Amino acid sequence: MPVYVYQAFDPENGRLFQEEGEFQDLRELFLFLQSQGLILIKYRHKYWKEIWRRGPSRRELAEFCRNLALLIRAGIPLIQALGDLKKTTKHKALKISIGRLIRNLTEGRSLSEGLRKDEKLFAPIILALIHVGEETGRLDETLERAADHLLRVEEIVSNTKRALLYPLFVLVSMGGALLFWIFFVFPKILELFKEFGTNLPWATRLLLESVKFSKTYWAVFLLWGLVSLAVAYALWRWSPTRLFLEKLLLQIPLIGPARRLSMMAFFYEYLALLFEAGLDAIRCFEIIGEAHQNPFLRQTIGRLKEALLEGFPLATAFEEIRLFNPLELRMIRVGEESGRLIEQFRYLADYYYQALEAFVNTLSKVIEPILIILAGLLFLALALALLGPIYDLIGNLGAYQ
Repeated sequence: MPVYVYQAFDPENGRLFQEEGEFQDLRELFLFLQSQGLILIKYRHKYWKEIWRRGPSRRELAEFCRNLALLIRAGIPLIQALGDLKKTTKHKALKISIGRLIRNLTEGRSLSEGLRKDEKLFAPIILALIHVGEETGRLDETLERAADHLLRVEEIVSNTKRALLYPLFVLVSMGGALLFWIFFVFPKILELFKEFGTNLPWATRLLLESVKFSKTYWAVFLLWGLVSLAVAYALWRWSPTRLFLEKLLLQIPLIGPARRLSMMAFFYEYLALLFEAGLDAIRCFEIIGEAHQNPFLRQTIGRLKEALLEGFPLATAFEEIRLFNPLELRMIRVGEESGRLIEQFRYLADYYYQALEAFVNTLSKVIEPILIILAGLLFLALALALLGPIYDLIGNLGAYQ
């Protein structure tokens, strides 16, 4: 849909202002301004380079949900509240989305119906909460829960990234330092050995051939790396392969525990939120399956849903899947029998969130000795390959003098 940047005049207060929004054509823009009692002064189309921007972050969406909840709770009409938020919102994509939402509301649509046109901005779980809030008359409460959920998810995602990116950053740094030595330092040192006719041991000769091979075929290595990344990305995007890779990642030390903790924190956070909103278990699993892109978790959710449709209790459905440990199964069964399942889900979500945070905090202490040992072995091998010829070179220089 085209984006228009337009300047309009408000006759009531004599104010001239500039806004932007998505409209089918100029006629729709004119009718919208006319319904607001505004006069179109001038307009222009927005080019695609200006439209292409990042979407709002979870924190920005959480701020939007929380502020909207506060305005609704204060008794301000929904359209007026959205208009106030549009004036204060700095993110362009969110501002355009709010403007489109206001038009949908003026045409008689509900808030959840209007938001469904921006599913890329608002996750299915947020849309479900807002829909439940409209039906129960507790829209302000569900918007508050949505804001809390978005902030919690942001913390889980950031903690997971920290857990996985730290070792990757260290390994990339070590690899960069090694490449610098291979292409800029070692060639000069080895050329010096050759000029002085230094007797080279097998380790130094091996290093010499490795450096020569790397300098000769660096373009092949670069092309191979780019092709490998492209193939790996394609395989990761292909659902059957990604399902296998997700299962494989769960078995890898350090990476597997971090992914499982993150996955379980998400899963129980979603369940607690949706059950608390009053949705039934089958609908909860459907929404979680739509909201989560992990194929392994989606497969697990599908199996849980099938078990419920076959008439099994929730605890029995969980017991049929190996992903869940005895603690989780026991708590779910107790919660189902006592009628306090939401509290159990909330406890499990908090438990895994805290476990993930503790894992991230201790990861550096666990992996640092391993990386130090690897770096030490690497530089020990390089030192052994260079020290002998260096001593021979110093001896030869002494003989020349």
